[in-house]
Amino acid sequence: MAVIFTEKQEALVKESWELMKLNISDLSLQFFTTILEIAPAAKAMFSFLKDSVVVPQNNPKLKAHAVKVFKMTCEAAIQLREKGEVVVAETTLKYLGSVHLKKGVADPHFEVVKEALLRTIKDAVGKKWSEEMQGAWAEAYDHLAAAIKAEMKEEMALVHNVAVVFTEKQEALVKESWELMKLNIPDLSLQFFTTILEIAPAAKGMFSFLKDSDVVPQNNPKLKAHAVKVFKMTCEAAIQLRAKGEVVVAETTLRNLGSVHLKKGVADAHFEVVKEALLRTIKDAVGKKWSEEMGGAWAEAYDHLAAAIKAEMKEEVAQVSNGHSN
Repeated sequence: MAVIFTEKQEALVKESWELMKLNISDLSLQFFTTILEIAPAAKAMFSFLKDSVVVPQNNPKLKAHAVKVFKMTCEAAIQLREKGEVVVAETTLKYLGSVHLKKGVADPHFEVVKEALLRTIKDAVGKKWSEEMQGAWAEAYDHLAAAIKAEMKEEMALVHNVAVVFTEKQEALVKESWELMKLNIPDLSLQFFTTILEIAPAAKGMFSFLKDSDVVPQNNPKLKAHAVKVFKMTCEAAIQLRAKGEVVVAETTLRNLGSVHLKKGVADAHFEVVKEALLRTIKDAVGKKWSEEMGGAWAEAYDHLAAAIKAEMKEEVAQVSNGHSN
């Protein structure tokens, strides 16, 4: 379907862009720092920020990335009416879809970026700002976001239609490390979960046995039991991945996991937190046997498990939506 963007909307975005072009560097940085003010956890989605102690405003990689994203977003808006579709510079929508999917970008993240964009433009144009101008930029951004989301869905569909590929070498690496970890499952499971809470303290509110508890998490018996169950299930799914050719989970079903994760409000960013905690725990457990290859094998195995759970979450959402529409 062709994009509908009026002549008046085009004039408004072009008028404001002419003002902003005079100060792209500062506005791009303001745009990105506003994103991080609205959603501080988004810092973890950028490799050049998540382990950096440098103030974001002083990070040269952030500055370069901010300019690229801000320009691309604004220029896509400028061309929208003329082209009749979303066009992005220096990249493709397919590539943007792939990157956003891998980073675990979800609908709320797009809304954060939209809010940061509108605030930045409002500050930049001063008295020329109006509800009409805001509406024009909001609509232009919504078209860009919709185009990226469409590519994300396309890639997700391709992933789900392809059989799991997990090499013999990857299988050997996860099995070798699992043999070491099996000797100390209770302690490693607890380390795994406490690492999750260190990375994302707010996640405590997602567990009924933690959110109203004043007990130190490490001393919570329900946490210990849950940690063992989740850690074992995650590792055993990786062990079986090549032999089964698909994700298989013990003592439950993927459908049940999808339902539980959906009810808890689990989003893509939470899966990334768990992945990071899992890899840190395994690295500590295996010591000198750790390698980039081993990290890659575990990361890929976990990504397959996460994708399978997300697929069930989406299936349940679709069923609920269809139920409401009927």
